[in-house]
Amino acid sequence: MVTPTEETRKKTAAPSVSTGILFELERMAAPGRRLLFEACRKVLKDKQIVLTPVLWSRFGLTAPLAQGLGRLLAAVDKKSLAADKLANEIQELFFREITRPAVKLNAALDALLTEAARHNIKIGALSFLPAEQAQALLANLGLQERVCLQVMHKTGLAGPTPNCWLTTCNAISIPARRCVALVDNAMACNAALESGLRCIVVPDEFTAFQDFGGADHVLEDLKDVHVKDLQALLHSCSFR
Repeated sequence: MVTPTEETRKKTAAPSVSTGILFELERMAAPGRRLLFEACRKVLKDKQIVLTPVLWSRFGLTAPLAQGLGRLLAAVDKKSLAADKLANEIQELFFREITRPAVKLNAALDALLTEAARHNIKIGALSFLPAEQAQALLANLGLQERVCLQVMHKTGLAGPTPNCWLTTCNAISIPARRCVALVDNAMACNAALESGLRCIVVPDEFTAFQDFGGADHVLEDLKDVHVKDLQALLHSCSFR
């Protein structure tokens, strides 16, 4: 019986299957939601409106911002104020704040991406910032060489759709079924699941009340996510 040589075994061995991690740049890598809340609070304070996290969530002041502001202004009897004008003012302030060099990369995400790189896991991010601000944030966070960025701002969407996630999967050349999305809100979670990705949710103070039904994991802290957890989700024997 002929024993295959080492060279033959290498040639016939099944190729390794690549995997990927996807996340929203301004939500997971930076404190984007907190910065947007602070921008809203600052602008509305000048209009004698006290914004709280409860009001923020109740009126959906994430995006589309102008629509949420319109509902809030009606509720607090400030209909004379122009929601569109306020939204533009808030967004301009937010864009300035999130691209400041003082904004630092989430330390837990940094550790996870470093660990992922050692395991040859590809990394993709999507952003709803304008292209200039998205690239500036990517540079400030030191992620240019580590992350493939897809800017979705021109789509005019309030958040990621299944197509947004699939576009990002295509950008890193990994099929959706081999990718895990890291998200902090229900909209992003549902879109990721619909597109066929696995999904780990790490909600923040503004999204902890949301329904994350269907998510593979819902965790309190991103530092609890490790590469072995991603690999377990993407194992050929793992299924929903």
